[in-house]
Amino acid sequence: MVNFLKMHGLGNDFVIIDMRTNISKLENSLIKKISDRKKGIGCDQLISIYRSDDGISDCKIKIFNCDGTEAESCGNAIRCVGSELLKELDKDNLLIETKAGLVDVEKQSDGLISVDMGLVKFNWDQIPLSHPQDTQDLMIETRKLKKGIAVNVGNPHVIFFCKDLVESQLLEDCKKVSKMKIFPMGVNISMVKVENKNKINLITFERGCGFTQACGTAACASVVVCNKMNLCEKRTDVSMRGGKLTIDYLSDGHVLMTGPVSKIFEGNYNESDLE
Repeated sequence: MVNFLKMHGLGNDFVIIDMRTNISKLENSLIKKISDRKKGIGCDQLISIYRSDDGISDCKIKIFNCDGTEAESCGNAIRCVGSELLKELDKDNLLIETKAGLVDVEKQSDGLISVDMGLVKFNWDQIPLSHPQDTQDLMIETRKLKKGIAVNVGNPHVIFFCKDLVESQLLEDCKKVSKMKIFPMGVNISMVKVENKNKINLITFERGCGFTQACGTAACASVVVCNKMNLCEKRTDVSMRGGKLTIDYLSDGHVLMTGPVSKIFEGNYNESDLE
């Protein structure tokens, strides 16, 4: 039997498996089965927790999309795991090791969880793109999605501005962009509508998942892009289908993401039951 925890951040949901206490091999096929919403537990991403390798962080996590591919970072997942570890270790802040680097997590006085997502990267090879190109205008032309601004917030993102954020109308365009060879590691696709200087609306077609209720790194990427275009302040609320995150683009270039997390249930499974 393998124990797991089901959590979500603004509807972006996760199956979390603590590999410090569970002995299980998370192969690609098993991740797909666990993530399946009809035959498995169901989630956007599966998160596994390990003991730290570096002697600095409090733990290490791996993040797997529902198609079995590994992601470098996920802001909502880090907040969920961080909230549980803060209680477990009786700390006010901690460090989590991810594929994208060390991430600082802190509990706020109002119970919300903040994550320092680090520095945003803007160079073509840091995103990465397949070849040198102006990351501020990828010259993408689909029916609804035009131009495209690329950044990396632990994982690759491309930002588009749209008047109407209707998923059904943008699905085919998102599929086309996700298959473009310019993104050798895949890409998270975000559509932004600016409401005012302190609020933007956002929907995201996540790499390996499709449309999700919320995406923390996409919220960070969108605020950074909007701020550099003088469309929003450095502190801005990002409204998504699952709820709101507050993003702070700090003076040192780091991006701070703050929002709620929710524990749904705890359970266990037999791998044979997922066959």
